[in-house]
Amino acid sequence: MSQDSRLENALTNLVDGLSSAADTGCSVVLYGSAARGDWDNARSDVNLLVVIDDPSPEHLAKLTPAVTAWHDSGFTPPLLIGRHEWRHATDVFPIELTDMQLAHRVLLGSDPLSGLVVSMADLRRALESELRGKLMRLRQAYVRFHGQRPTLGGFAVASVSELLVLLRCSAVLLGRNPGLTADSVIDSLATEIGTGADSIREVARHRRDNEWSCSTEMFADYIEAIRRISDLVDITPTGAS
Repeated sequence: MSQDSRLENALTNLVDGLSSAADTGCSVVLYGSAARGDWDNARSDVNLLVVIDDPSPEHLAKLTPAVTAWHDSGFTPPLLIGRHEWRHATDVFPIELTDMQLAHRVLLGSDPLSGLVVSMADLRRALESELRGKLMRLRQAYVRFHGQRPTLGGFAVASVSELLVLLRCSAVLLGRNPGLTADSVIDSLATEIGTGADSIREVARHRRDNEWSCSTEMFADYIEAIRRISDLVDITPTGAS
């Protein structure tokens, strides 16, 4: 059985189980790499969101058999949130919601993303926080493991999938179409990132390679590229304070 067939069969079983168990309204959404067509069995999680009308412990417990079977098949359990909570989450999950809006598949129920509007001010603030935090952690690794290529490679590949999410949302903030691939999102910001775009592209190409060694020079270019996009997000006007 191919990886895609295995995933689709597991999704069908999960959705059937949730549909049978939930005696209240329930939506299931696939997002992330599987929704973009970039899923890899060896490295990628399968990102699922379950939005349920009644998230009380009594109703959640009814979902246990379906979620347990999904988890026992080797997949990460889905995120669960109440529908009322979800409708009021655009200000606290602006990055996650924006990324879902770019690529998602509704597997069960109504589309919980329909009609939701993310404030660009909330998105800008969250992006700057995440980018600045990532920049500090990577600088810490650069100083501590300077010249240690395998270790720097490990830090780089561990960070790049999340970075691509931040870059996709940064492109949205700037009014650009990031596309669905790593190359397309990097291209959408290449002018601002400058020569560092090549370093992000190279790290992204190795994101499924646990043994990749990154030169000190490339790692330096990588973190400088993140600094540039962080600075750009910082000064991007959103029309709100």
